[in-house]
Amino acid sequence: MTTDPLGLVAYGFSDFFIFSYTASTNTLVVHQNNSLSPSTSFLPLAVDYDGNRGIIAGFLNNGQSSRIKFRATVIMFSINAGTTFATPISSWIYPMNGTTWQAGQTNAGADLYAAKFDMSVSIDPTGTQVLVGIQSMNTVFLFSYTTTTLTFVSLIDNGQGIGFGGLFVILPSPSSYYSSTTGPSVQIVPAFSSQLPCIPGTYKNRTSLGRCLPCPTGTKNDGTNLTASTCVDCATNAFCPFGSTSDSISTDSLSNVIQVIAYPSSPAITGIDDILFFTLFSIGSTSRCVALSPLFWTLFVGCIVILIGSGMFIMKHCIKHPKAADSYEKLEKVFKQADLITAGDLWIGGLASFCIIVLSISCCVFSAYFYNSYPIETAPPSTYTCDTTLRNAQFSSSLQSLSIPVSDNVQDMFNLLNSQAVNLDVAFINTVYNCTSDAITLTYYSGTAWVPISSLPCTSSNYILSYSVPLPYRPITVQFTLPNIYTIGGLRVGLSGAGKNKTSKKLVQTLGFSQVFTQDGRMVGQNIYIVLELTKLINDTSPLVSGDDDTFSAIWVEKFTLNYYQSFMTSTDYLTATPKSSTNMTLIITETPYYILNLQTPIARLPLIIYHDFLFITMVIGMFALMFVLFKLIIIPFIVFLIRMCKPNYIKDNRVDVNSQVGLIDDDLENPTSNSNKQKSSKHKNNNSITDNVVPVQSQTFIENENANHDKDDSHQSPVVADVDTTKKRLDGLPPLVRVRTDGNRIIKEYINE
Repeated sequence: MTTDPLGLVAYGFSDFFIFSYTASTNTLVVHQNNSLSPSTSFLPLAVDYDGNRGIIAGFLNNGQSSRIKFRATVIMFSINAGTTFATPISSWIYPMNGTTWQAGQTNAGADLYAAKFDMSVSIDPTGTQVLVGIQSMNTVFLFSYTTTTLTFVSLIDNGQGIGFGGLFVILPSPSSYYSSTTGPSVQIVPAFSSQLPCIPGTYKNRTSLGRCLPCPTGTKNDGTNLTASTCVDCATNAFCPFGSTSDSISTDSLSNVIQVIAYPSSPAITGIDDILFFTLFSIGSTSRCVALSPLFWTLFVGCIVILIGSGMFIMKHCIKHPKAADSYEKLEKVFKQADLITAGDLWIGGLASFCIIVLSISCCVFSAYFYNSYPIETAPPSTYTCDTTLRNAQFSSSLQSLSIPVSDNVQDMFNLLNSQAVNLDVAFINTVYNCTSDAITLTYYSGTAWVPISSLPCTSSNYILSYSVPLPYRPITVQFTLPNIYTIGGLRVGLSGAGKNKTSKKLVQTLGFSQVFTQDGRMVGQNIYIVLELTKLINDTSPLVSGDDDTFSAIWVEKFTLNYYQSFMTSTDYLTATPKSSTNMTLIITETPYYILNLQTPIARLPLIIYHDFLFITMVIGMFALMFVLFKLIIIPFIVFLIRMCKPNYIKDNRVDVNSQVGLIDDDLENPTSNSNKQKSSKHKNNNSITDNVVPVQSQTFIENENANHDKDDSHQSPVVADVDTTKKRLDGLPPLVRVRTDGNRIIKEYINE
C-alpha cells in the first residue's frame, strides 16, 4: 500500500483487486480485478507513488509447468484521479537466460508469504529514479523513468545468500548533506548511515536519501559555504561549467596552443614574367595600391609629358618671338638626346622615354624586393606591392610512408625527433583537487603491468591542478588516478620539449602544444580516455643561391581523439552512474605510420630575375616604339586626310591665307625642323621690313586662264581654279593675301599687298 505525496489518498494493491481510500471524505473505491496485469496473475509485494507515476514490484506467475515458477517483475503505472483506476505504462522482467545465480532461482512458493520474498520500492521524484530491493536475489536494482518508459540502469548484489550479513539503515539527510553508505569500522547491527556535507561543486536543497546534485552551468559552490543548499551565480566571462567549484578562471585563458599551421599553397601565378606583368601593369582599388602602382606613376609622368609637349607646340606655332624659338630648339635637342624609341630622331620620343624610365626603375626595385622575400619564415610582409602576401616562394606537401627508405638528410631529422626529450603536461581545471591533500598517482603501462612514475612535479593554483612529467619513452600509455570523487570542469593535455639541432641547417623546433577539453552542460566523468597521435613533420627549404645546402626543420604534429559522450557526464549520468572511489584519466600516445614532407623552393633566383628584367625593359621599349609606328602609319595619315577634306571649306572664305594655313601644316607634318627654320627666317625678314611709313594698299587683279572641261553629254563649261601664284609677295615680305570672287564662269583671285 502507498499514498499520494500529500497523504490524502491511500492506494492498495493485491493479486485480485485494487482499492483507494480518501480520508477526507471517508470514500473507499474497490476495483475487483488487478488492472496492472489482467491476463497473468501478478503478486504485488512493494509499491511507491510520486503523485504522477507509481512503481510496483512483485512476482509474475510464469506457470506451474515451467522451471521458473515466478519471475521478478517491476511495473510503472499511472492512476486516474477521478476513477482511481491504475493503468500499466511500462514494465521490466528479470531475464531468465542469464548466467548469474539469481537467474537460476525458481521462486517456487512466492505465492505464499515468506520473508525471503520481501521486496522494497523507493522513488526519487527529483532525479526520476527508483530503487527496487529484492530479498530473494540479495540485489538492489536502480531504474530511471520518464512519463512513458522505465529503464534499468544498474544493480548491486552481495553474493549468493539471503541478506547482507547484517542490517544497514540509510537515513534521510537534510539539505546541504548527503547520506554516506560507508559503514562503521566495527560490525554493528543495525548500522546507520552518517551525514556528510555536499562536496564542492554540488548542492542539496531538501531532506532526502538522494545524493547531492552538481551545480548547474553558470553557478558554483566552492566548498566554503557549509550550508550548500544552493549554488551561487558565477562572474561574467568566467569558465563556470556544470559542477563548478570556482568562477576565478577566465574563458579567455582556455585557448588551445597550436604550433603547426596549414602549409601554404603555391600562388596561382608562379612565372616571373607573369608576376612582373600583373604587378607593374595593375593599379588596384585602394589608395595604398594606387600609390604603389608603377602604372599609376607612369600615367602621372605621361600627363606631365603631355603638358611639356603642349608647351613646345605652343612655343613653335603660337608664340612669334625669337626667345621662344631658341627655347624650343634647346628643348628639342635635349629631348632628342633622351629618345630611346626612335634613337634620337624625334623630340616627342624623348618625352615618352621618361615613361619607359619610370617602368624600368619600378621593375628593378620590385625585382630586388621580390628576390629577398624568401623564405617565408623570415620574409617580412610584402609592403612594396599591393599584395602583401606575395613571396618569392612556391610550395608542395605530401604524405610519405615510414616504411619507404628516406634520404640521409631526412633520416637525420627522424633521429633528432625520436631523441627529443618530451614532457607530458596535464591540467585539471575548475576542481578542488590539489597537490598536498590528495594522493594522486601516475602510472604507465609496460608489458603486462602498470609501473608507477615516482616523481610528479605538481602545481596547484586558482582551482587548476597541473602536472608536467617527463615521459620515459614514446609511444606510451599513461594513467592518472585521482582519489575521491570531486567534480572537474575540464582538462588541458599537451606535450612540451626543448628544441635541438645537429647543424645550423638541421633543426628540431621547440615542442609546446596543448588542447583544452570542455563541453557545455557536462563535467568530466570518472573514466576519461584520450588518444594522442603524433606525426613527424619535415620542412625542406631549398637555397636561394644555387649550390648551397637545403635547410631542414622538424616538429611533431598532434591529433587528439576523445569521445565526449563517454568521458563527460550530464546530471542524469552523474545520478545513475555506479559510485566509484576515484577518477581515472587514461592517455594513449601513438605515432602514425607516415610523415609529412613540405618542400619550399624559390620562384626565381637572381640570374633568372636579371634576365627577365632585361626582357621586360626591352618589351616596354618595343611597346612604345610600336605605338609610335602605329601613330605614324595610321593616325598621322588620318589627320592629313581630314585636313584635305576640309580644304574646300577654307577656300569658300572671303579671306584665305593659303601659305599660312595649308602650306604650314604640310611642312609641319613633313619636316618639323625645317618649318621652324622657315619661321625664324621669316621673322627676321619681317623685322627688317618694318618702317614707320604707312604703305597704301595696292590691288592687282589676275585673271586665271580658263580651262574648259567639257562633258560628253553637256556643253556647260565648269570654271576651274588655277593654283595660287605663291611667288607674289607683299610689300613687307610676308606671303600675299588672296581675295576670291567669281565673274560668270570665271574665278578671279586678287592678291592684296598691304
